[in-house]
Amino acid sequence: MQYQVAYQQVQQTVYECVPVTQNVQQTVTVMTPVQRQVQQQYTVMVPNYRTVQQQRTVYQCSYAPQQVQRTVCVPVMQNVQRTVTVMTPVTRQVQQQCTVMVPTYKTVQQQCTVNQCSYVPRQMQCTVMVPVTQNVQRTVYELVPTYQNVTQQVTVMVPEVTPVQQQCTVYVPQMVNQVVPMQVTVCTPQMVQLPPSGCNPCGATICQMVPSVQTVNRTITTCVPQAVTQTYTVNVCNYKSVVQNVTRQVCTMQQVARTITVPVCVMQPQVQTYTVNVPVVTPVVQTYNVQVCQLVPTTQTRTYSVIECVPTQKIITVPVCTMQQQVQTFTVNVPVTTPVTQTYNVQVCEMVPTTQTRTVTVVECVPTQQTVNVPVTTYQTVARQVMVNVPVVTCLPGCY
Repeated sequence: MQYQVAYQQVQQTVYECVPVTQNVQQTVTVMTPVQRQVQQQYTVMVPNYRTVQQQRTVYQCSYAPQQVQRTVCVPVMQNVQRTVTVMTPVTRQVQQQCTVMVPTYKTVQQQCTVNQCSYVPRQMQCTVMVPVTQNVQRTVYELVPTYQNVTQQVTVMVPEVTPVQQQCTVYVPQMVNQVVPMQVTVCTPQMVQLPPSGCNPCGATICQMVPSVQTVNRTITTCVPQAVTQTYTVNVCNYKSVVQNVTRQVCTMQQVARTITVPVCVMQPQVQTYTVNVPVVTPVVQTYNVQVCQLVPTTQTRTYSVIECVPTQKIITVPVCTMQQQVQTFTVNVPVTTPVTQTYNVQVCEMVPTTQTRTVTVVECVPTQQTVNVPVTTYQTVARQVMVNVPVVTCLPGCY
């Protein structure tokens, strides 16, 4: 028995979960900050100054004259004779012998080889490039301008002036009279009784000018600005676009061929013969006399002046300063210190506590109900038809 497997397409229903998002309104409690004014009391240390009397002892210095004696050394000059040994210079002649090198000149013949240069003429040839000018025909292309009249449309902005009425506010000064009270000082005569005195035993009555303050009304003219509306005409310029036909010349370049004769310079080789003086060096032996200097030692006798110092006794007068003691009396101001008590005022600062009230802004969070749209995702079951290959087994008859 044999089995045969075949596949057959069968339609089946498949269920899938598809997400669906919808906006759902929900009520949410949100803490909202709210500001409110709160009064607070706090204690502040306020400085308070008061005057306190204090005493201090001050030492005052005064000077008192006082006789003082002192011993002073006074210089006294005296002439004293003294014997002094002095070195006196004495000049004497002394003969000395010395060896001197004396120069002696003699003539000596010497020979040297000198190279003499002479010039010999010689014929030489060289190849020189000689320029030759030839006329060659060449074709040259030139650009020839051609002008054509072309009509074009151009947009031109044409100005238009339109009168427009405008208003403006102008402030015009206006004179206004105003009564102002003023205080004036007026001197009023008044009789004053003088009491009796040593010069005037009966007394006297005099007239004295007494100043008094009076209030007087004074009219003052004040300049007050007054607003006035004025109308004026302003020319407003507007631009209008207008299309115009304009004829312009357009230049075009055309290429034209022309044959010209051009001189061309060509270099041709040419052999030239010329005479050149060639230098020839010949060695020549020359004899010349040379002065040779030789130094010959010679003994000479010379006389020199020699200075010698001889000790000599001399008596000289020398001023001698001696110090003698002398008593002097002079007046000196001696400082005397006296204690004095002084009273002075001192500003003493005291910190006094003071209660003050201030308003402070306090932020509080108040719960508030708000409606918010929240996206909510739900899954829905959706049916879908699918073609599936299903195996089918068939039993075939066979031989046993």
